[in-house]
Amino acid sequence: MNNAAAILLSVTAMFCIYRHSAAAPPVDPSADGLEQAILRTDSYIANSRHYLQNKLNRINMVKDRLSNADSSHVAKLMIEVGREYRRYNVDSAAAYFSDAMRVASNSGDGSLVREATLELAAVNPLRGIIKESVDMLELVDKESIPRFYRLNYFDKGFDVYVTTAAYYADKALGRQYLRKALAFSDSLVRYHPSGSAHQLYHKGWSAMNRGDMATALAELRAALSASEFGHTLYARVAASLADYYQNYAGDADQAAFYLALSAMSDIAAGTKETTSLQRLGLDLYRRGDISRAYNYLTKALDNSIESGSKIRTLAEINTLPVVTKAYKDKDGSRIRWLYALVGVLSVAMIALVVMVWLIYRSKRRISDYRSQLATTNMHKDAYISQILAICSSYIERIEDLNRLIVRKVKTGQGQDLCRMVESGEMMREQSDKFLRSFDEAFLTIYPDFVDRLNGLLRHDARFGELSEKRLTPELRIAAFMRLGVDESARIARLLGLSLNTVYTYRNKLRNRAEDRENFESNIKRIGSFAQF
Repeated sequence: MNNAAAILLSVTAMFCIYRHSAAAPPVDPSADGLEQAILRTDSYIANSRHYLQNKLNRINMVKDRLSNADSSHVAKLMIEVGREYRRYNVDSAAAYFSDAMRVASNSGDGSLVREATLELAAVNPLRGIIKESVDMLELVDKESIPRFYRLNYFDKGFDVYVTTAAYYADKALGRQYLRKALAFSDSLVRYHPSGSAHQLYHKGWSAMNRGDMATALAELRAALSASEFGHTLYARVAASLADYYQNYAGDADQAAFYLALSAMSDIAAGTKETTSLQRLGLDLYRRGDISRAYNYLTKALDNSIESGSKIRTLAEINTLPVVTKAYKDKDGSRIRWLYALVGVLSVAMIALVVMVWLIYRSKRRISDYRSQLATTNMHKDAYISQILAICSSYIERIEDLNRLIVRKVKTGQGQDLCRMVESGEMMREQSDKFLRSFDEAFLTIYPDFVDRLNGLLRHDARFGELSEKRLTPELRIAAFMRLGVDESARIARLLGLSLNTVYTYRNKLRNRAEDRENFESNIKRIGSFAQF
């Protein structure tokens, strides 16, 4: 009684886990496009460990039942454990089927021996044991199989011949096994209940392999609607629809869409026989989705290796060059992005350096401007002081001259006074004092005026060093031009020269210049901010 209750609880728990793993709804082709299907496939792959754990839990539950079973149920439960392992680990499945054959043979249960034999024959091709599996199947006397059990016989035989035909796909032997698979598929159409998902699938599969595409499409669509997502049959039907759209309809997007459905159903079932995922990865690689293709192909290859399926692993290994190229392309893409990033950072660094240099130069120019402004202010003060000194000197001279005139007039020396005025001695004396004061004031404000002026002249026409801070007539004319006194007549009056002399000096200066056209305007910029 306790054993019965334990078995009931185990079955109930296993059913709940199974329903949870298959609860995810399928993608509706009319509602979702290929892009949405691919995104959902990504999600299933990301959660694949969860589905595999559910599968392992189901296996462990059946194994728990096996460990508590009496001898009359051992062989049957071994077969059940083997079936759970079939798409998870083929070596473990084969081991349980072989043990079941031995136990059933020892107990004299011929029916269970035959059942275990058919299961072993169906799983062995995946392990690379092909000829022995075909021989094992063909040694079974189908006439001796009870009618109610023939469905299982044709189902396992179909699996054997389909797997073998795929292995010899490019050879005449492959077509021979395909014809046998078609015969077994026709038998399955008769033995499966009318309108069932399995019957619809075999109708569609047989029609497609015989070239009746209209019937194939209709039956396969009906089979998909009748199948339950997360079951092996659902994945098979979706993969067959992908074959139809890829090989006959020429619709790559629809083919990829149904491959995504098949791959998702396989993952939800916790199977490691993910052929559709591998095919989808190749399709994505051709579409240029390198990163996703690499993930899909490596995931499919890992599953095949872990499942122990030599046939599937061999098929996956054939995609290794694609996987490697996808990895290199992915890595190359990352390197190109890295180079681009380095390039952008380099340009940004250069721009930053240039900006810092410009800021530094601007600050330096501002500093120079401030320095020149301070110097200019200092020169302005000095200039004002010099002007005041000149004015003060002139006032003193006028006072002295006024006293001299008064004294001469009072003493009756009018003729002497007239003689002094007519001789021009007083004017020469005052003019010389004015020029001396002007030279001193100007050179105080512009101490490097002569050097700057020489910079505007030809090398062989430059002025020599000044003696005692006295300007020559030519330099005084240039000095007045710097101060903005452009009129030659005014310059002549201030310097006490003839107008013709001023004209001559100005022409000589212009002829000595490097840039004759802009010489006078260049003189006006000496000592100004524009020079910085």
